[in-house]
Amino acid sequence: MKTLLCGIILGCLIASALQATPQSSRSRTSLNIGADLTLGMTEESAVKKLTEYGYSLKKTEPSKVFLDMGITSIWIINEKDGTNVGTMSFASGKLNEASKSLFPDEGDAVEFGRRLYFAMRDLEQEGNAQCTIQTVTRDVPEFSQKTANIHCGVKTISVDLQKMPKFSESVQLTEGIDSPR
Repeated sequence: MKTLLCGIILGCLIASALQATPQSSRSRTSLNIGADLTLGMTEESAVKKLTEYGYSLKKTEPSKVFLDMGITSIWIINEKDGTNVGTMSFASGKLNEASKSLFPDEGDAVEFGRRLYFAMRDLEQEGNAQCTIQTVTRDVPEFSQKTANIHCGVKTISVDLQKMPKFSESVQLTEGIDSPR
């Protein structure tokens, strides 16, 4: 009986210690788009999970640029009504990158700020407080894009400002995971 009680107490102590482990040692390499997508998972299981959650998926062939990077397939993730919610790409049948839209096209500035705050808070709670910032500008006559990225481990939050002639400027807020290259 004494051995049983010691075993139970030891088990409780170990469970408590694991539960008390700081979030930083439990950093996630997954992204939730209705279902958790984890870097390295098989293409078949990712497609199955998202289909089970009611998403409409469209497979597209990667361009030469993506093929040169080792990407073998790209999927567009849409709601049943056609609203785009994200993308995922695979290299040799394994999830290499995934992103989800955090901000709908018809959103306002307050909603944008709220979603950016919560995305950044989630990164911090996952132990991703040490991050880098990167800005990229792509300007050609037909298209202008300014991107600000916050890279935290394998996760990235991106703000994209896009402008095309005859259209008003648009903004996209996305969260993504990306395999180290």
